[in-house]
Amino acid sequence: MDAFQYELTSETTINLKYEYGGEYFTFSLYRDDRGWVLHPFDGILLRNPAMCSLVAQELFKHKPFQVMLAKEGILFTDIRSTVNLDNVNTPVAARNERESYDNPADDLMEFVQQHSVEEVIDYECSLVENRISFYREILQRMFMDNLGPSDPEFQKVQDIVRIYEHSLDRLSSLNGPNPGAGRRGRF
Repeated sequence: MDAFQYELTSETTINLKYEYGGEYFTFSLYRDDRGWVLHPFDGILLRNPAMCSLVAQELFKHKPFQVMLAKEGILFTDIRSTVNLDNVNTPVAARNERESYDNPADDLMEFVQQHSVEEVIDYECSLVENRISFYREILQRMFMDNLGPSDPEFQKVQDIVRIYEHSLDRLSSLNGPNPGAGRRGRF
């Protein structure tokens, strides 16, 4: 059995199996109204949030998982998890992302008050730059596996890079030629 397997069960659901530490763990990647959600199904992961976070972090680094996302047209930025992946040492409980938030309007207002438009654009540019680097790395690995510009999948990943590069150019132009100058008011 491979270290990573997936099965498309519908247009909005993918079942995943990932080997970590000699054991296989099952996840569901499903789409809801806010994007894609990664959710663990194994009891050991649900009972042990730190372990769940470790396994999920390694899954996101696993190249076959990354390629599967590219093939299915799923962006990393579109995926959220029912597990806190930021800090493994922070005790967290697997939560149901389908539950409503405390007050999303308050979060939005707090964000608007704390960030200028220029800061948001800079942040978005850095996210897009990370995506470009990620897909360029996939291209390098595909090339090392003897896949090149004549391969349809290689071409699609190249197109993803081009689209992100175009988006980065457009985003960068929003801040003008000198993004550090000018007003830094809140939007």
